[in-house]
Amino acid sequence: MSDLTEPSGQPSADFVFGTLATDALRLAHLKAARASIAHTLEPADPPPGAPITLTVTLGPQVVADQVACYYTTDGTEPEGARGVAANGAVLLLERGGSAWDTLLWGYLETWRGVFPPQPAGTLLRYRIEAWQHGGATRWADEIAGVVAGERPAGVRDEDAGLFAVGGAALWPLRRPGRYAVHVDDERVPAWLREAIIYQVFVDRFAPGAGRGFARPETPGGFFGGTLRGVIERLDYIAALGATCIWLSPIFPSPSHHGYDATDYAAVEPRLGAEADLRDLVAAAHARGIRVLLDYVVNHVSDRHPAFQAALAAPDAPEAAWFTFTRWPDQYLSFFGVRDHPQIDADAPAARDYMIRCATRWLALGVDGFRLDYANGPTHAFWSAFRAATRAAAPESATIGEVVETPALQASYAGRMDGCLDFLLLQALRQFFAFGTIGPRAFDAFVRRHLAYFPPEFVLPSFLDNHDMNRFLWVVRGDTRRLKLAALCQFTLPHPPIIYYGTEVGLSQQRDVRYPDGSGHPEEARLPMLWGDAQDAALLDFYQRLGAFRRAHAAVWRAPRTTLLADDVTGVLLYRCGADVMVALNNGPAPRRVPVDPVLRVGIATDPEVALTGGPLLLPPFAGAALVA
Repeated sequence: MSDLTEPSGQPSADFVFGTLATDALRLAHLKAARASIAHTLEPADPPPGAPITLTVTLGPQVVADQVACYYTTDGTEPEGARGVAANGAVLLLERGGSAWDTLLWGYLETWRGVFPPQPAGTLLRYRIEAWQHGGATRWADEIAGVVAGERPAGVRDEDAGLFAVGGAALWPLRRPGRYAVHVDDERVPAWLREAIIYQVFVDRFAPGAGRGFARPETPGGFFGGTLRGVIERLDYIAALGATCIWLSPIFPSPSHHGYDATDYAAVEPRLGAEADLRDLVAAAHARGIRVLLDYVVNHVSDRHPAFQAALAAPDAPEAAWFTFTRWPDQYLSFFGVRDHPQIDADAPAARDYMIRCATRWLALGVDGFRLDYANGPTHAFWSAFRAATRAAAPESATIGEVVETPALQASYAGRMDGCLDFLLLQALRQFFAFGTIGPRAFDAFVRRHLAYFPPEFVLPSFLDNHDMNRFLWVVRGDTRRLKLAALCQFTLPHPPIIYYGTEVGLSQQRDVRYPDGSGHPEEARLPMLWGDAQDAALLDFYQRLGAFRRAHAAVWRAPRTTLLADDVTGVLLYRCGADVMVALNNGPAPRRVPVDPVLRVGIATDPEVALTGGPLLLPPFAGAALVA
């Protein structure tokens, strides 16, 4: 790898919510969503035998004197028009009330109907139509994906600016919405609620067999990590208190990251063989560690055989897996990246392929999936996916990457076990790394955030990941602030994730955003540090932190109560039940915090933290968890 030097400027600001990163983009998405046909189900995750209320909201420009929902319960696609079902049954909705919407300067109108109760195991598929007698039909629709290049026919003017990210011309296409919900009594596996997750980027973690990392010309090359290397380091991972490993994609792929697979039924030869994965799963399970695979349903590599077949002939069966706006050179793709063509996961053959490959890996012994860009495929697909994966492995877990609003994340309840907590990530970095919010704002966010989501929904937390600047890069190597943020993360209710290397001081050589504005997330994916290159003190803290969380279930089971949030001093103080109190000094001056004299220090971020005959002494950017 060529020599790179640390830039003299400040680390770039986080660019987490790309399509919602600015007020203008948020406003455009909000207006587009409210102007069309929206709907909700109550309950959102229906149990067997319960009636399901469907509420449909029509935007000001959607004029209708009838709304109908066509549905099936046998797994086939519902069909119908103008209130007559061609396949399945029809539910005719009744007009409800209206409400004024100042944003759209018009009235919203609601319609309601009730599906009959359904038995366990039912996949309820449905579509929604609104029409006016003598007028046109409108279907509840959804954005199918985006096309790069020239604007294709059918793009609405109000949608044209929804994906103006990075200056590229990305055109969103809509299609009639395909919706589904699975009726069941499924619950989140207990092991996931209790988990400490370690994220492994396989090519960058450990080559194994005594080999060193390769030295490619750029950070986007291959460094030589393998599955055997992960096996050899399982004791290291276990010593962190980790009970689950999330592996970056291990399927054949032309890239170092693997998020563009060419075969979902095999293992990338650079990383090892299927036997290596089988051995890894067995060795991890022997240590009480679960294994999650990173799984990408939204898109594949343009070298995938299905896409190659679709390029060869427009009438090939595989052409239905993709959405061409002008065959063969214009098609839906992942944010306009041409070599990442988008899968239509609702196409029966594509859906069956993705689910069949997933259940194959569950049969091998893996424990579930982290689902990349999960808001790309439809809710209907994920309802079918979760039903199939749970049938194959009842204790398997699904965690979605949904970089979106809390409302959209929560809508996956019953379709996934939870979503990666990008909203909390943003707040953690604003408070502990960038210093753009104080204790009061951070504490208020956390309280409201935890109260917003259904109790069953799991929100794994993290401080950094493979798509953004590492936390240590943002704080210029200040491990005090990293340890303080980690102490807060590990004393919150949901499962914490450690991104490989964060625990030993791994940082970067360049920012993920270059001076020309281009993004290079591979800068945050440098090879793992081993041996003397590790920050031993930081590693020791993370090992003690993992042990502390596992020994004190109150930090994630018991109610959280704020005791103090002081923007002047930077001190945040809260209790986890009656047995644990956490004190954080996120400021540059030492602070004395009054505490209950029966408490003792369970873990501290700094050896200078001390109980001085009553008050707790906290050095700058230091914290402690005290126990009874």
